[in-house]
Amino acid sequence: MSESIKLVVKQKSIPTLVDFCLEEKIEFIVRPQAFPDTDWEFNLMVKDIKTAVLTGMFLRENRLDVAGNEQPKPVKKAPVKKSKEEDEKTPAPANEPAAAADEAKTPEGEDKGLF
Repeated sequence: MSESIKLVVKQKSIPTLVDFCLEEKIEFIVRPQAFPDTDWEFNLMVKDIKTAVLTGMFLRENRLDVAGNEQPKPVKKAPVKKSKEEDEKTPAPANEPAAAADEAKTPEGEDKGLF
């Protein structure tokens, strides 16, 4: 497994990434990006699965993204609207506490009766 991971990083992140690569003995190639001038392209040569996992953990911890691995932005779902027919069929929960309050107001001595 000899894969390369391509990163595009800002100039301020370069020292952290280079220190990590030197500590873990990961080969890397660095090239300046054509546009914008502040970005640099890193190719990390990952040789085994342990190094790949360790690199992934490092990238996530330092909020660095792999180039070409753009995550889609979450899409807000519109709330589901009920039709008028469904609203009429379902009882409103606000009415239930009012009915219970009415029953509590009646004196205990009176019979409610059937109707």
